[in-house]
Amino acid sequence: MERADLEQWKAREVVRLLALVETERRYYQEIVASIPVGLLVLSSDLAIISANRAIRKIFGLRSGDSLRGRLDSLLPGWVLDRVTEALKTGAAETDIIVETAREGKRLRVGIQAIHNWDDEASQEALLTIENLTGLETAPRAPVDEPQGLPASELIDNLDAIVWAVELPGMNFLFVNKHAEKVLGYDANQWTNNPSLWTERVYAADRDWVMQSYRRAMDRGEGHACEFRAITADGRLVWLRESARLLKDDEGRPAYFVGVTVDVTERRELEDQLVQSERIEAASRLASRMAHDLNNMLMILTGYGEELLNGMPAGSPLRGDVQEILAAAERMNGLTSHLLAFTRHPSSAANIVSLETVLSGMKKRVQHLTGAGLHIDFKFPSDPGQVKADAAQLEQVLTSIVERARLAMLAGGGRITIETSQAAITEDLRRADAPLRPGAYAVITISSTGRPLEGEARATLFETILPGKNTVDEAAAAVSRAYALVRQWGGDISVSNGSAEGSVFRIFLESAGENDGKQPKAVELVPEVVAPAETQPETIMVVEDEAGIRALVRKILRRQGYQVLEASNGDEALIVCREHSGTLDLLITDVMMPQMGGRELVDRLREQCRDMKVLYVSGYTDDSSIYAGNFPPGTAFLQKPFTLGSLLDKVKEVLATKVG
Repeated sequence: MERADLEQWKAREVVRLLALVETERRYYQEIVASIPVGLLVLSSDLAIISANRAIRKIFGLRSGDSLRGRLDSLLPGWVLDRVTEALKTGAAETDIIVETAREGKRLRVGIQAIHNWDDEASQEALLTIENLTGLETAPRAPVDEPQGLPASELIDNLDAIVWAVELPGMNFLFVNKHAEKVLGYDANQWTNNPSLWTERVYAADRDWVMQSYRRAMDRGEGHACEFRAITADGRLVWLRESARLLKDDEGRPAYFVGVTVDVTERRELEDQLVQSERIEAASRLASRMAHDLNNMLMILTGYGEELLNGMPAGSPLRGDVQEILAAAERMNGLTSHLLAFTRHPSSAANIVSLETVLSGMKKRVQHLTGAGLHIDFKFPSDPGQVKADAAQLEQVLTSIVERARLAMLAGGGRITIETSQAAITEDLRRADAPLRPGAYAVITISSTGRPLEGEARATLFETILPGKNTVDEAAAAVSRAYALVRQWGGDISVSNGSAEGSVFRIFLESAGENDGKQPKAVELVPEVVAPAETQPETIMVVEDEAGIRALVRKILRRQGYQVLEASNGDEALIVCREHSGTLDLLITDVMMPQMGGRELVDRLREQCRDMKVLYVSGYTDDSSIYAGNFPPGTAFLQKPFTLGSLLDKVKEVLATKVG
């Protein structure tokens, strides 16, 4: 900020500006506490209201020491008399040199009368205290320099835009240096371009932001809001702005003075959190539907097969039953899509060279160019390494490019793919936060065309069932891409471009130099031996769905097995305890009320150490079940299954050698 700009301001207005900064304490309290100049606020009776960290350092006080009643011991009485005089007259005092005999300190004190923030009729005093001990006496400022220069230096060093506009024209009178860092416009553009107050606001937010400021001016009060702004290079950022209205001597609105903070990162993380919570809710609903549908399909297909197998070859009803089974098979396809949406396949994130993946993708998307479509690649020399799966990352990128291509307007358009680095510093303090603080590589895919608005953007990653056209299939692919990236510890955000179209940002956790590669999994192949000729094996069936339990019991007994049954885990423990013989195989649903299949197996192994296990389920959120990470003698069968596949799996598990 130029000194000439500051000359237009009275000391009282500068102090109010500093008071405005204090109202934004959740953003600036650490900054204020870290200012090397001591700040001391006194009430009209000279009681200490607040003090920053520098005050304690200057006077050698420990962090736990109370400041109450210490004012007489901190400053000599003649200084306190001048504070009282400043409160009476309102005249500021500067460059008061205080030398303390006991501590041998040399201090420079400034005194300014200010209004109480809550009650403007009440006066307070702001003292600035600088420690000059050991320094040469600084020359006094020339008389034509503004006396408030130390305050301007503090304002310029804030991590926020501090500004003032003249009313009613809303022309910027000054901004601090941080303004150029946030929005890219230099100081001259702020103060010399009368339309910048309006033009800096994103077009979609412009009307309501301007109207809200006009209402605040009409009511004679301050204002706070969050809105999207456009930077000098066309980027969109979120700003939080708080303003205080200053009036002239006749009580008319004269200025808005304010503080503006870049809250883009927080807003994006909050949007991504809402997005992830929506998808989690949809996933839970789909999983419940898949579980219940598969149970009903199990009954339908099982008893349908029984009917079909019991009919004579020439029965006219065989065709009807086959149609029922064919419809059940189509319904099974729908539940498979539900499971694909809810189940996250085990996919370990390896250390992947982003440059290698992007170079390979660049060659494969060239066929998309055509009909006026242009794809631009903007990669730095070394995008770095990330935690992902190389093959699946290419699928993620291709699915988003295809989704962007299908959203193009007639006549083609342009897709730009670029990489950058980002450091997430905001911590939402949530266990399910989309991104943890840390370093990320960001792949940005921006496109022209129709922007995603409203519900279309909110539900972008929630496509569950397959569509009937190309756009629907592309949407399903984007949903799968989102699940993969989240599994790697990253996230995908979507927003509108500064002009039109959409911007996808894929966050991938950066891999440090010391990150090792994931060890290659060793697959345990169970040894299968021919079953010995022994007495019939005993199998316990634990299933909370009575129809399925009766069907499985019927099929197993027909094959000569001895069958025990239970409707839940607690009942299974009792049946096993009362059974005098061995238990060769446990067939249990994974998801049951009160006690799941995993817990039941752990409890039963205390009684039956050699028991083998066959898990069955219409849905489970246990990814290790689907991955097949079982010891020998344990297997999994997905519902709905055919009666033949059940018997085959039972024989396979029973024939497996354990130990």
